[in-house]
Amino acid sequence: MQKRRTLCLIVALLLLVLTAAASALSVSLGSRSRILSESGIKTGQQNNTVAFDDARNLVFMGAYTNQVTAFREADPVWTFQTNGSVVRLIARPELGRLWIGCVDNHVYMIDIETGALLGDINVQRRIYDIDVTRDGALVLVSAGVNTAKHNLMLYTAEGEQRYNQQFRTQIKGCAFTADGTGFVAVNSRGELQRFDLEGNVLATAKVSYEQIALEPFSAAQGAAHLSLGSDGAYTVFDDDMNILLTGRPALEAGDVPTSVGSSADGSFIFVGTKERYLYAMDLSGRQVYSARLSNTPSCMAPRGDAVYVTGLGDFLYTLDASALAGNASLGDTAALLRRAAPVFAALCAFFLLLFIPASNRLLGRAAKALVKHRAAYLLLIPTFVLLFMFNYLPTGMAFVRAFTDWSKTNFQRAQISFVGLNNFRMMFTEDYFLRGMKNLAVIIGTSFVKVLTVPLILAWMVSMMGSDRKKYIYRFLLVLPIVVPGVVSALLWQQIYDPQIGLLNQLLKKLGLEAWQRVWLGNEKTALWAIIFMGFPFVNAMAFLVYYGGFTSIDVSIFESAYIDGASRGRIFRSIQLPLVGPQVKLMLTLTFIGGVQDFYPIYLLTGGGPGTSTYVPSLEIYLNATTFGRYGYACALGILMFLFIMIGTLVNMKLQKADAGVGKRGAGR
Repeated sequence: MQKRRTLCLIVALLLLVLTAAASALSVSLGSRSRILSESGIKTGQQNNTVAFDDARNLVFMGAYTNQVTAFREADPVWTFQTNGSVVRLIARPELGRLWIGCVDNHVYMIDIETGALLGDINVQRRIYDIDVTRDGALVLVSAGVNTAKHNLMLYTAEGEQRYNQQFRTQIKGCAFTADGTGFVAVNSRGELQRFDLEGNVLATAKVSYEQIALEPFSAAQGAAHLSLGSDGAYTVFDDDMNILLTGRPALEAGDVPTSVGSSADGSFIFVGTKERYLYAMDLSGRQVYSARLSNTPSCMAPRGDAVYVTGLGDFLYTLDASALAGNASLGDTAALLRRAAPVFAALCAFFLLLFIPASNRLLGRAAKALVKHRAAYLLLIPTFVLLFMFNYLPTGMAFVRAFTDWSKTNFQRAQISFVGLNNFRMMFTEDYFLRGMKNLAVIIGTSFVKVLTVPLILAWMVSMMGSDRKKYIYRFLLVLPIVVPGVVSALLWQQIYDPQIGLLNQLLKKLGLEAWQRVWLGNEKTALWAIIFMGFPFVNAMAFLVYYGGFTSIDVSIFESAYIDGASRGRIFRSIQLPLVGPQVKLMLTLTFIGGVQDFYPIYLLTGGGPGTSTYVPSLEIYLNATTFGRYGYACALGILMFLFIMIGTLVNMKLQKADAGVGKRGAGR
């Protein structure tokens, strides 16, 4: 037995070392696999696209906010203002020209070195994409008036229109072929098409989903094109419409793809999503990298061994494409170690339990019981599965989501971000929660008074009746109201408090006390007390039955002895009966406390928390944030705080009960 315990201890220690090593290595490998870094270029704008002139060491940033800026290193060289968002930049350094496609219907041609305007083509439609031949002689434009009316247009560098064809489908990507003798376009019907310069369709390939972006691609066979579908799938095809490669990243739930790009040598393909994720895949389709950026990525442009990533924010990241292959293995190893660490930890805990004699015996008995009653436990499995799915799992999710910005606008897993203790800080910076706690304290305090008076006295009076028939009748009459739903009771009291036809104001009028009439639920000074006064005369049927059961369980011989000693009924109640029903009293205090914290339906039905915040309580704030305001993470944080509040109150009450029980036992011992 000692050898077995020693072996269990050794195995547990080894597993503990493995847990620590796996955790440390996963963190270390994860940090080493970070290959995305800031470029240092800041535009102060919301960016959208980027282009380069390596010969002049210039970076051109096209902004969503109507501006193009040229940078050398991190210093701005010139700025060109547009009248709309910049959707595409085409740089031809050998010509000293930069073409700008803009949603203000214009294609601008500017001087790379000075930013001076050299030409302007007005296509009279919103531009979605442009391309320019290597010699700058022709400009291809995809533009549209609406979703059902798009045009492909071909212009000379001087702005003369050579071709204009209308399509009844959206064309969001277009590009010239490598030899400049035609062009390709992708549309919302999932078609990849090649045209000659006169607009004749020469070849068509079909994919499954709407195509939303088109970028150049360097394939082993030569220049090709990279298209992105609305489902996140990418397609590489050549000028003859031969599909060379397809793939799709493992998108997070709710991801909406927005952009696509590739490395300079075509070894890696990148997909950006609206939820700020950037995914990298190798040519086998394996996802080798993913990262969440500060905003939605809209452009991934290769430059040497790096890929520049920008998007709808003031950022320009550089991604080391040459390090992606090594990063993939590091990332896979880190992910494997992250999964292995909790397994090692669980096994370590198991062997530690086997090492400890008491827990070892307990596990042995549990194993024997499982084997002996295996049929019963198998039948209980569905119950435990359902409990886990609908009780424990939502509770666990609430504990996790309480530290996130989960809301009606960030409801997809990919959109939710960790915000630390912000939700808990918000409780104390917003006035509603603190005022609600103040109102809750008043409600709980008065609820204690109500549950400790009328039900207790009535239970005592009924239990002391000599006739069993009378006891039965009074029990029935006092418990009968419990069949009335609480909502019905609340609505009845709403009518009683009605300022025009309500029973309370009418009664005061009959008594000549018109000065006492109030809008009981609409006055900040009376609304909370009107809620508290509901249920008068406070005959709580549940409390009555609990107290009655406590009184009737007391041995009659105790009363007989007290009567012989000359004790009165009042003295017997104070000195004998009340102490003996102490457990029932404490039970009702605990249930009243829990109910006071959780219940809000009378307030919701009668006042909605108003007027102002005079009847606002935390449970109502949880409900409103979860169902009306859509701040789910904040509602989870409130729920956790209320859970802790209830748990602490219950534990304190249980501790007091145990202390009282201990005192009683010591007194009996004497």
